[in-house]
Amino acid sequence: MDSKEQGFVRSKVEETKKAASEEEVTGQQAQDAPVKTEQAATSLDQIQQQAMMAYAAYMEAEQQVARAYKDNELQVEKAYREAELRAQKAYDSSVAQALKRREEAELQAKKTYDENLAQAVKRREEVELQARTACEERIAQGSKLREEAITQASQARKETMDQAWAIYVKSRRLG
Repeated sequence: MDSKEQGFVRSKVEETKKAASEEEVTGQQAQDAPVKTEQAATSLDQIQQQAMMAYAAYMEAEQQVARAYKDNELQVEKAYREAELRAQKAYDSSVAQALKRREEAELQAKKTYDENLAQAVKRREEVELQARTACEERIAQGSKLREEAITQASQARKETMDQAWAIYVKSRRLG
């Protein structure tokens, strides 16, 4: 017991003794004073014993309440830590999923880019081939037209020269 509790018990015991001594004084006036004093002392011991037992029960109850509060505090702390752990796991899972989705999206974008780039390169090569082929065909066609034009011009020149010589030769013979 601490000093406050001991003081409380002492004050109760003193009150009981005081009451007993007042009773004793009153009892001395009577003939049966020694019997009453003995009964008062026995009664006082019983009251003191009951007070101490009540106090011990009170202290035990107070300790039980303190243990109950401590147990409750531990349970609340445990529940908090479990909730915090669940929240952290949920956060970690969410972050992992987000990172995975981002990586998948980046891979898909790169794949699409690579496919489009390959298609663009292939299309460019096709267009370049078509342009080259068309150019070569036009050059060949131009060359052919030039050769034909040269051939026709050469033919026309020959015919014109042949006619001019024929006229010149005829005019010389006649002349």
